Amino acid sequence: MSKHIDKNYLYNLPSGLSVHPCRLIHKDGTLMWKHALLGPSNVAAMPTHEAHEQHIQKTAQRLEELNSWVSQELEPWQCFIPYAWYSPDDSELTDGISVYFIHAIYSNEDIFDTLLPHIQEHETLEQRDGLLFFKRC
Repeated sequence: MSKHIDKNYLYNLPSGLSVHPCRLIHKDGTLMWKHALLGPSNVAAMPTHEAHEQHIQKTAQRLEELNSWVSQELEPWQCFIPYAWYSPDDSELTDGISVYFIHAIYSNEDIFDTLLPHIQEHETLEQRDGLLFFKRC
């Protein structure tokens, strides 16, 4: 981490990691920590348990895998855009295993139809209120 970054801007995670909001969750991915922790209100919700942090990381990895089915020929910024992911105040989003998202250029219907055959039996993919909803486990 750069010595020139003010430590007040970093997210302090339960594992002891301090990450910049723009740091990628998954090394070669497109999803950043701010995507997981900043909700629609633009206020960061820090995970309270290391298990939640790990769930966010595993969910990010799975979303990156799913993104590869729809964004292969696209630019890196033409990918999934999370709307809401981790929120201790929302019963659906308290563990980091669920995320509401859209795609930067494709319609929800196209993404849903493309991804549905790739959703595993322990996963859920739904269209809800103009967003896509994905859940692991």
